[in-house]
Amino acid sequence: METPKILLNVSGNCQNVPAYSNGIWNVAHGETILQHSLVRFHVQLLAMFLLSSSFHLLLRRFHLSRFTSEILTGIVLGPAIMGKYFNNASSKLFPPYEEIIISLSKFGYVLFAFLAGVRMDPTLIGKTGRTAFILGFMSSVTAFIIIESTGFLFPKGLKTGGSKNAKVMFARIYMACMIQTQFVGVSFILMQLKMINSQLGHIALASSLVNELLRLAFGFMSGFLFTFNVSERAGVQTIIFSLIFVVLILTLMKRLMFVVVRITPEGQPVKEIYATVTVATVFLISTWGDSIGLNYLAGPLILGLVLPARSPLAEILIAKFDTIVSGFLLPLMAMLYASKVNLWQIMKEFDSLLIFKISLIGFTMKVVATFFLAKFCKIPTRHAVALALILNAKGINELGTLGSYSTFRDIHSTSGIFLIFLLQALQPLVKMLYHPAEHYLSYKKMSVEHASGDAELKILTCAYRQEDAVAAIKLLEYSNPTQESPLSIHGLCLEELVSSFTPLLINHQLGQKNSSSKGSRSQPIVDIFRYLKSEHKKSVQVQVFTAISPLKQMHEDICWLSFNKSCSLIVLPFHKKWNSKGKMVSNNNDLRNLNIKVLELAPCSVGILIDRSRAHGLSSIFITSATYRVATIFVGGPDDREALAYALRMARCPKVHLTVVRFIGHDDHAHQRWQFMIDEDLLRRLRTEMSGGSNINYIEKTVRDGSDTSSTIKSIVGDLDLIMVGRSSHGTESEALSGLSEWTDLPELGPIGDLLASEDTTCPVSVLVVQQQIRKESPKIAWKFW
Repeated sequence: METPKILLNVSGNCQNVPAYSNGIWNVAHGETILQHSLVRFHVQLLAMFLLSSSFHLLLRRFHLSRFTSEILTGIVLGPAIMGKYFNNASSKLFPPYEEIIISLSKFGYVLFAFLAGVRMDPTLIGKTGRTAFILGFMSSVTAFIIIESTGFLFPKGLKTGGSKNAKVMFARIYMACMIQTQFVGVSFILMQLKMINSQLGHIALASSLVNELLRLAFGFMSGFLFTFNVSERAGVQTIIFSLIFVVLILTLMKRLMFVVVRITPEGQPVKEIYATVTVATVFLISTWGDSIGLNYLAGPLILGLVLPARSPLAEILIAKFDTIVSGFLLPLMAMLYASKVNLWQIMKEFDSLLIFKISLIGFTMKVVATFFLAKFCKIPTRHAVALALILNAKGINELGTLGSYSTFRDIHSTSGIFLIFLLQALQPLVKMLYHPAEHYLSYKKMSVEHASGDAELKILTCAYRQEDAVAAIKLLEYSNPTQESPLSIHGLCLEELVSSFTPLLINHQLGQKNSSSKGSRSQPIVDIFRYLKSEHKKSVQVQVFTAISPLKQMHEDICWLSFNKSCSLIVLPFHKKWNSKGKMVSNNNDLRNLNIKVLELAPCSVGILIDRSRAHGLSSIFITSATYRVATIFVGGPDDREALAYALRMARCPKVHLTVVRFIGHDDHAHQRWQFMIDEDLLRRLRTEMSGGSNINYIEKTVRDGSDTSSTIKSIVGDLDLIMVGRSSHGTESEALSGLSEWTDLPELGPIGDLLASEDTTCPVSVLVVQQQIRKESPKIAWKFW
């Protein structure tokens, strides 16, 4: 074991070698700078992470995870490549036993088990549908049957003198890793493939959680039975101490953590000292559990499970420790273990690898069994195959389990790492077989233009912050909700998933609540939507939901909910915010990417609401004006027609004064196109509406190019409350917009929307950029390798 001072025998003299060096230029003759432990550790880190990042840069194009690159890096730096062809450098850079990396890896794996428990939400089982519960239970039973049915081969194949029982036990652990479904592994592959809040992802998460809890219970019982077989006295002591251990965690430790959550002021983060003490307790409990005969990971996992997911304490623990664990310590462990794999030895002695062969056969049997279970639950064939692969995904959890029971000094244990590496090749197949957007493809015309004039208009309104809900409510109040022409509003509060693996879609009408709903920032948004319902009891139906998901996958919730509720329009908040003085105060790029994904995949029309109004806060809802001045910019095309159709619906409200400005290019021959005929049909409807009221004004402007259009728009902005524009009409090649697209910074808004969202526009006017529903075929995966 190395210490900061290591005694080396050089020429018969004892010499102190410090952990740090005096510099590369001061290395004595016969020595190397790599004999200093701290320097060697730094070089090891540089080599491992530089190589793994290079591999991931290539392999991610094939939808392979970073974990695959880390395993490959360890194999390259181990005896398979570097040890064989650069033996001298390998022995100096990676000595046979590296205490620093091994210790860090074990620390990381203990924290990983704890954080995995924190992210698990056992309450998901109560919300699990019959399909997921049956799949999880039967999958667990199937794994047990496969292990037991092939286990009789182990004693014969591993019979080596007095060590027979130990080898058989390791063989069963090896096989269990390859066959059993683990919640953390399923969560990681779903996050990697961006499917965690898809329909298939929800089924996989719920069924794997059922499987995980059954596996833990069976693991405790089998551990007790094994202890009884060794010594009856030791078995009784283990059971008594284990019960005391578990009861203390479930009572005392749980109560202390709830006290920390309660004493934290609502909306404020937990003090960092509590997070530090909690992590120190994790290591103490791990040591205690190991000393009484339990696995050293059992205590941290149970402690993580009793801590409520999405609570303030869970959030600060994830925020402070997840990066160092998942970004540094776990990759270090993966590369260290993989560096023990010798491919040449595995190929040379492949005939003797009985555990490897049996585990591979067992894995195949489990995948096939899971597929038939999914088919029994009436899941489509292609999706059933994808689900079977997801529920049998292998990763860091299996690697850590093998490392907990082996030193990787024999070929049988290192072959397990190689098998985990080989099974990573199945991940891209999931991406080929299943795409979440398939579930919400709409074959009907779901848009405002194609909705019946007096029919109920269904709108999904999304809000990330309270200001978003306030701006949306002002828009909806002037959308002419009446008993003859009602509105059905589905409010969706968007919350980022931080401290849990389990995304949620909470339906507040069913009494569902977040586990930390008292301090949830979605509650003010829920109250704002309920205010709209109270003000329009007979003409507006309101349902409120909260989507708790990773921001990069939140578009799945938005698109699915709009499809499920047959909405004609989705209203999204713009990613930039301005204060009461017109100064931009925030620019959320993650929210912008969310809007872009919704525009690409939405099953209905989409509107992005740019809120520049100077009235902010909840009190602005109660401020009403005698008139609401709205303008629609019309060049032509489906998006412009959608904006005009919505504006005409608003114009039926006496308080709304609508101005329609149509731009026509000087030499534009749009009348030769089919789109012009459809545009003219809607404009005839506009003229009919004008004849029945005096609150609509129609203006035609003939312009030479985009600069004329820009000047005209800027001249009318100051007198308006809201401008409605199409995102990208057929007029992008029209003379009326020529030149504008070349200066567009935000393509998702189109040329006119981008103009109105720019910093040059300082007037307190809101803008709604509308895209009409895009009819799509089934999505296909674009395999882009370069």
